[in-house]
This record gives sequence, structure tokens and C-alpha cells, in this order.
Amino acid sequence: MSSVDTRIRIENEILSGIDRKSSEEEQANRLMYLLVDHYRLHSASAIAVEPDGDDISVFAHRGLSGNFIKEMYTRRSLPLIAAALRGEVTVDPGDSRAKDPSFRLEHEYKSLYAAPCRFQDETIGVFIADSGDPGLLTAETREAFSAYARLATLFLAVRNLQRKISRIPDVDSVTGLSTFKYFHQVLHRELTRGMKFHHPVSMVFVKVRHLREMNEVYGHVAADAALAEVARRIKAPLREVDYAARSGANIYIMMPKLSKAEAAGVMQQVVQAMDAAPVGKGDVTLNVAVGIVSYPQDGDTERILIPYADAMVHESSRKGGNAIAVFKD
Repeated sequence: MSSVDTRIRIENEILSGIDRKSSEEEQANRLMYLLVDHYRLHSASAIAVEPDGDDISVFAHRGLSGNFIKEMYTRRSLPLIAAALRGEVTVDPGDSRAKDPSFRLEHEYKSLYAAPCRFQDETIGVFIADSGDPGLLTAETREAFSAYARLATLFLAVRNLQRKISRIPDVDSVTGLSTFKYFHQVLHRELTRGMKFHHPVSMVFVKVRHLREMNEVYGHVAADAALAEVARRIKAPLREVDYAARSGANIYIMMPKLSKAEAAGVMQQVVQAMDAAPVGKGDVTLNVAVGIVSYPQDGDTERILIPYADAMVHESSRKGGNAIAVFKD
């Protein structure tokens, strides 16, 4: 069977299964199984990449062992994946990279193809296939693998889109921040990542003081407008990878890969903004009481960290005005 016939057969089989009740991961894994079987590959995989480019995960694969995947997650970077994120990579036996142990996934190979999975100008992953066949990468095969990379991209993009859609109901209508329910999901996820990749995760609790008084004196419209302004000032210095959620008069912030000192520096900008231009109406002025803790320095579970953060908020409240308290600072 020619390479073109093989490509048509695989594409038809994948496309014919799209209307089945299968997840994107299941469909992508089916594609990888077909590729390994038809091209006699060592492995075929689609690696998902987070927006910051640091965290990777195996979205779909065939041929990689569980132990290798676990070890892969502990590495800060992989040269092969880094190269594939920049553009298409082809390696044949005459290429010195074929003998470089750092430029591979699990297997030694004679031929390798890798390409970025790009969707709407965003790189969301990479597609990688390796083989012991030194003559695998003909022009037709490279074209076919490029098409398979695009199929993997579609499955990745649908998965990412569904994740975004699932978050839409978890947005607070007053501030535009996430809800506290979603914050708990993020907290669990970021603590898990911190453990896996050995980086700090700072948690910040903010109590917006005098909000109830403003609501009682001037009504909920004025109070909501003031709260929205405080939320805007809190969001202003945050990074795209940070998360902020609101519940009542409390705002909760998750800062991956930031130490307590770095998180305190960010929140100091918020305090300075509140001091420079007070938020309120009439004789009622809103203040922020900020408490900061960090994984792993202060604890490694929600059960430990949340009470510490609450305690720091109470300490900030006792100081009065706009204040910050850092646990064990």
C-alpha cells in the first residue's frame, strides 16, 4: 500500500469515528494507534503544552511506557519538544541529532518527525513520531505526517475549547472574577503541579472591608460598583497565569511559581493603588486586608494553607487601612 493510500485510509477511519460518543483523547489515541500500526513506528504522540510553555502533558500516545511519561513530567524542558514548538523537525540517520540521547523521547530511532500543533496562531502542543526505519521520511510520508499533526491539533483544540466553555458559568457577574467553587479546583490543580514540577505556589486572600456598611448606607448598586473597582485594581498587576475568585466580600488569588516575597510585591502594588485613590462613596471608604501564604514553605495541602491565609487576613484587618500580612514573615 502506498503512503498516499495509507494516509487516506487512516484519515477516513478517524473522520468516520467523529460522530461516535468518544472523547477527544480517545479519538486522538485511536489516531496514534493507527499510525504505529501502519508505519511501524516506535511511538506516536501528541504532547499538550500549557500557555506559559513550561508545563507539558501527554494528550495521546502509543508506544511510550508509563514510567517514561512519569519521568518526562519531572523534567523542566525537553530539547526535542522545544525544537518542535518552533517548527517542523525531521531527523534521518545522517543527522547527528539521531544519536543524541537528549533529542528523543523514549526510543532510539533511525527516523523522526515532529511538528507544532498550532491553532489560530497559538501553539497548543506538538506531534512526534519516531521509527527504526531509516527510509521512512519520504516526501509523501512527511506530507502525511504533517496532515496527522493537523488532526492531532484539532483534537487538542476541541479539548481546550471544552475546558474554556466549562469555566463560563463559574464567573462572578459583579467583578468578572471566577467563583470560589472554581478557585478550589484551581487550588488543587496548582498544588498538584507545584508538587510535580517542584515550584512554589502562593495563595493570597483579600478581605474587602466596609463593603457591608456601604451596601447598607448607599445600596447594592453603589456597593457593587465599588467592589468591581477594587477587583479591577487587584487584577491589574496579576499575570495571565494567576487566578482570582470572589465570594461575598472576599477575593482569593492563586499565584503559581511565585514565592511569598514575590506575591507580597505584587499585592503591594494593589495597596499603593488603594491608598493613592481611595474607593468608596460619601464617608464610607473600602479597604483591603491581605493575607499571604505559600506552598511548600507553609504547608502542602488546602487543609493547612487556608487557615493560615485566613489568620493573615485577620492580622491585616487589625492593622487597619490597606494592609498586608505574610505568614511567618
